[in-house]
Amino acid sequence: MRQPPLNMHLEPANLLQILFLFLTLFGLLLVRRASRFSSLGLLLCLQAVLMLFNFLEETGITRDYYLLTPVFTLGFGPAIYLFVRHLTFGEFPPYPSLALHFLPMVLALPFTYWPQLVIALGSVSQACYLAAAVLLVRRYHRAAYASRSDAPQLRLDWLTVLLGVFVVMMLQDLLRLNLQPYAPLAWLQGWYFFNTTIYFVLTAYLILKAVHQPELYEGLAVARELRLDLSSPTADASRVDTEAAVIFAQLDEQIRSQALFKQPRLGLRDLASVTGLQEKTISWAINQGAGKNLSDYINGLRVEAFCQALDPQAPNANMLDLAMAVGFGAKSTFNSAFKKETGLTPSQYLQRQNTSKPA
Repeated sequence: MRQPPLNMHLEPANLLQILFLFLTLFGLLLVRRASRFSSLGLLLCLQAVLMLFNFLEETGITRDYYLLTPVFTLGFGPAIYLFVRHLTFGEFPPYPSLALHFLPMVLALPFTYWPQLVIALGSVSQACYLAAAVLLVRRYHRAAYASRSDAPQLRLDWLTVLLGVFVVMMLQDLLRLNLQPYAPLAWLQGWYFFNTTIYFVLTAYLILKAVHQPELYEGLAVARELRLDLSSPTADASRVDTEAAVIFAQLDEQIRSQALFKQPRLGLRDLASVTGLQEKTISWAINQGAGKNLSDYINGLRVEAFCQALDPQAPNANMLDLAMAVGFGAKSTFNSAFKKETGLTPSQYLQRQNTSKPA
């Protein structure tokens, strides 16, 4: 039996693999007790095992016995998808379903003697899973705007950017893997070191967000509302417009008279408890009657209330304080909604009001 080398020569990539392994293990230690980070823990665990076997194979310790790392191309697609699904809708599959996602990794184990075949299948798997993850984020944003007035604050734009980076990295990394039989070794080693560095940074970024900005993982907090069936109630087509207009008029009057829009985190559930209407009926009535989703409709009322309350002649008027008073929860949301409703920034609007006043 071949003995592992006692004096190994470690390349820079091997040292990075060791550092990456310790990073993932440290990350697992930090998030191990928080159930909302279980999908992140799964992703970190997969990264840790991959780094371990990469190190063992590239240093010659296990490569002559069995080649395992190609099967991981079939694992990262499911891991990223499950991470996104858990983050957006709070859905983490039970263990039997979870096992099905990773079953292709197990089935591919006897075929690692043909690594390019496994890598090709992994390429298709990752492309499909990443496409599904992008669609999940889009669905999350649509559901958020349909059910929450604070939807802009719940956006996961950072996750969209992260998925975009993963897509780019996946494409060029799969190109590297498929070029392994043909490209010069030194060139491939440099390419691998660069890719591992980028993945190291992305993993550290996810861990830092989990530890220092856990509120960015709060998609779970609104999961029940975002899973609502927001389809319109069954009704005769000739009566839909009239019925929606009547319901919306009553709803609009109640929201205005009770100043419900001033609640910063107003959602369909809050309106249902006040009005007695079903949540999907409220969503349908607003869509039909106002021609907007809930978020745009409520923020429009807030902008209207802001403009009515704004006194251009008041010295040192703090527009942000007034925006918060009418229900906005963040400066960025206020600025975006104001520009969308009026076509002007708040400062431009105030300046125009001042210049339009008679001397």
